Amino acid sequence: MAHTAEPITVDAEPYIARLRTQMAEAWGQAQAQLALAREEIAVRTEREADLARRIAELESTVAELRSAASTRP
Repeated sequence: MAHTAEPITVDAEPYIARLRTQMAEAWGQAQAQLALAREEIAVRTEREADLARRIAELESTVAELRSAASTRP
């Protein structure tokens, strides 16, 4: 088998097009995951704020009950 010095040529356009498609799909998936993560963070933040409000209300109620109990004759 003889070694030839001629370079092997390949039409790169189909490979470039396939890579472009793969990159676009990956970008779309990354954007969807990012949007989902942002939504999850927003929901979690809202829940935590609700819990903080409920805790504050309960602490206030406990403080009022303690205050009322300590002022009884």
